[in-house]
Amino acid sequence: MSNSESPYSARPPPATFDDFMAQVDAATQAHGGIMVDEEVYEELFAAAPPGRGARPEFIAALPRPKVVPRGESCPVCLQTLAAIETEEEYALASESFFGDTEALGLRELPCTAKHVVCARCCKQWLTLNNTCPLCRSQVDPANPIDAATSDTIEAQRQTERMLALFHSLFGQRQPPPTKKEEGRDAFAGMYS
Repeated sequence: MSNSESPYSARPPPATFDDFMAQVDAATQAHGGIMVDEEVYEELFAAAPPGRGARPEFIAALPRPKVVPRGESCPVCLQTLAAIETEEEYALASESFFGDTEALGLRELPCTAKHVVCARCCKQWLTLNNTCPLCRSQVDPANPIDAATSDTIEAQRQTERMLALFHSLFGQRQPPPTKKEEGRDAFAGMYS
């Protein structure tokens, strides 16, 4: 080790996913497991440059769905569509509601599949992206997706695939089972 190199310096990032998995395997074997802070992980993967969003007037003019699919949820926040509609009805009926009425209810996106999303998620997503959050098709034709944004969308898709793989590998880790006591002292019931 050279004098300028600290013993605590970070390793270079892995060049490929296979290198990443090899490092994860080595850390798992050396330390008996890995603790993952999901918020930090999400923050690192969210560092991709944001795309250009849809125009605010386009977002405000999105139509409400004529027919609400029964038993479905918003694909972004996973709240049921019925609960979102009920929330809107109560808010509009309340005299004390002073929030953003544009963030209430449901919106139908102009993609080919006509995806239905809650207005709050729709506004947040389309402010940053000019695509449907599900099928990634362009939604605001007056604000075309340029090549850089297209690359960003592909990078987002790759990140989502990596995140799904990561969560499938490490997301549901359970602590090792504790040693059970056996014998006469193990049960401290009513007559012990």
